[in-house]
Amino acid sequence: MTDPEKNLLLEFKLKVKQMIAKHENLKQEKVQLRGKIESLEETINHLRQENSLLEQKYENVKLAKMLVASDDDNKDAKSKIQKLVREIDKCIALLNK
Repeated sequence: MTDPEKNLLLEFKLKVKQMIAKHENLKQEKVQLRGKIESLEETINHLRQENSLLEQKYENVKLAKMLVASDDDNKDAKSKIQKLVREIDKCIALLNK
């Protein structure tokens, strides 16, 4: 083998070693990124579950608020009816005189 051929061969070996090292680095990075993806997917699932629970709680609060408002409306209606009944009783009493 001549010197230029030896140099080409050494250069080729060096580039192959560099490519192998880069390949190994990329494999490690791939493993790290897959782990990160799994972690983020778990976080997403957790947040979806939490969001679902919060939506259920919100619906429950809305329903409870509607029921409380209904009770207030019932009390108002009841007091208005009682007021009307008193006025009618007064009118009847005046008619009976």
